[in-house]
Amino acid sequence: MIRITLELSSEVEEKLRESLVRHDATEMRQLLAEAFSTTVETLLKQASEPSPSNDEFEFIADQLAEEFAACVGSDAPMLSDYAVSRAGIYSN
Repeated sequence: MIRITLELSSEVEEKLRESLVRHDATEMRQLLAEAFSTTVETLLKQASEPSPSNDEFEFIADQLAEEFAACVGSDAPMLSDYAVSRAGIYSN
């Protein structure tokens, strides 16, 4: 499932609310189409950005692991093999 969030300026949001009150479906469609068009352009630009190389990915993953370790501290309990297995994840 892909979730897309439209970020609207307060001006566009207000226009949408006014259109809703007036039951002006045409204006609402136009405002939403313009907002959606901008969002699609942003998504396409993001999709065209190159993926990180394996070395870049490893570097980022190491940084995240170090930041996580700094947040939880050295005395954080380890998860069991079962806890991270498919059966453990999907058990109640």
